[in-house]
Amino acid sequence: MSKDILPEMVAKEPWMTEELQDKLKKMFPDGKITCVQAHRFAHDQSIELGNMKLLLDACGIRLKECQLGCF
Repeated sequence: MSKDILPEMVAKEPWMTEELQDKLKKMFPDGKITCVQAHRFAHDQSIELGNMKLLLDACGIRLKECQLGCF
């Protein structure tokens, strides 16, 4: 489970485009994503899993139903 990090405190990297963040927020408007969904989104968007964690934090989206503790 992601730690409670405020999205504005996360250092956004150049690859974290507004379009990518908006897409993620639109797909998960309740601010929660399962581990399976996070893996699928990362794969579909060609994002490394370690970077997916950073993107989730930047968007203020929290993981639920984590399978392996990758995030």
